Amino acid sequence: MEKRAKWVTRACLLLLLIAVGLGGFFFGKAKEGSRFEEEKKLNILLHRSDLDGLGEIKETIYVTGHKSPDSDTVGSSIAYAALLRALGYDAVPVLLGPVNHESAYILQAAGLEAPALLEDASGLTMVLVDHSEYTQSANGLKDAKIISIIDHHGDGSVITANPLIYDARPIGSAATVTWLQYRDYGVEPDRQSAVMMMGAILSDTKNLQSGTTTFADREAVKVLSKLGGVTDTDAFYQDMNKALLSYEGKTDEEIFFTDYKEYEIGGKRVSVGNVNAYDEETAKDLAARMKTVMPLTKPSTGMDMCFAMVSILHDDLSVTYLVPSDEAADEVLRTAFGDRAHYDGTSYKIEPYASRKAVFIPAITDVLEAYPKE
Repeated sequence: MEKRAKWVTRACLLLLLIAVGLGGFFFGKAKEGSRFEEEKKLNILLHRSDLDGLGEIKETIYVTGHKSPDSDTVGSSIAYAALLRALGYDAVPVLLGPVNHESAYILQAAGLEAPALLEDASGLTMVLVDHSEYTQSANGLKDAKIISIIDHHGDGSVITANPLIYDARPIGSAATVTWLQYRDYGVEPDRQSAVMMMGAILSDTKNLQSGTTTFADREAVKVLSKLGGVTDTDAFYQDMNKALLSYEGKTDEEIFFTDYKEYEIGGKRVSVGNVNAYDEETAKDLAARMKTVMPLTKPSTGMDMCFAMVSILHDDLSVTYLVPSDEAADEVLRTAFGDRAHYDGTSYKIEPYASRKAVFIPAITDVLEAYPKE
C-alpha cells in the first residue's frame, strides 16, 4: 500500500508538472500571438499615418496610369481607386486611352466596364500609377495636384511642390505594389480588384516568367487568384495572351500605339512600342510592318526616333526583335546591342526576351546620355 501511495503521488506530481509545462507553453503561444496581432495593428497605423500627412482631401481623387494603357495601368488604376474608397476617399479610376484586347478580357473576367477617359488633368487631384513621366501622362498634369505615385519604374520627370506618397519598387508590376499597399493599410481587396491586379501582374511578368518577376509578384498572384475565384492562373493567362496576340481590326499604326510609351533621354524625344507575337514568322512580319509605319508617326508625335519591340515569350520561346525607325535609331541599337544581337536587315534579334523597363530603356539611355548635348 505504501509503495502504491508513493507511485500515485509521483504520478500526480508528474501530471502536475506536465500540466504546468503545457499551460506555460500555450500561455506563451497566446502571448506571442497577441504580440503579433498588436504589431500588425501598429504597422497598419504607421502606414496609414502617410495618409494623415496628406491632410484633408474633400475633392475627388482621379487615379490614372500612362497613355496607351496596358493591363498593368488599367488594373492598378481600378484597384488603387478601390483602395482609396475603402479608406474613405472619393476616388475614381480614369484612363488616357482605349484599352487593348488583353485588358478587355481581364475587365470582362472581373465583371467591370473600362474606366472613363480623362481629357485634361488641369486643376484635378491626381494619383499616378505605373508611370511618373509627363510625356506619358495626362494633358494638363503640370497644373494638377499629384498626391501619390505608385510605380515600378525608375523615377521620371514628374515633380510636385506638395508632399506626396511615392511608392516605387523594383518588382514586376505596379499592381503588385498596389497589392502591397492594400496589405500595408490592412484592407482586403474585393473580388473585382483582385482579378484586375492578378491579371495585371500576369501580363507584366509574362505569367511570372519575365526576368523582372520577384517573390512579391508570385505571392500576390497566389493571394489574389484565391480572392478572385480563379483556380487556374495558367489557363487564365493563356486566354489573356490569346486576346493580346489578336490585332484583328487594327491598322499597323494602331498596333504600334497599343502598348506605347514616350521618353526624353539625352535631349532626344524617343518612343517605344511593345508588340507581341506567337511565332517567329509572325514576329518578323510585324517587325517589317513596324519598320514601315514608325517613320509615319513621327510628324504627329514630335519624336526624334522610334523603336518597336516585337517579342515572343511562351513555352521555350524567348526572343525580342528590336526595330529602329531610321538611321539614327539604328545607330543607337547597334551601339547598345550590336555585340549580342543578330541584324537581319530589318531588326536586331536578341535572346532571351528583353523587357522594355529593365533592359531596353537602360541600354539606350547609356547610349543617348553619352551623346554630346546641343
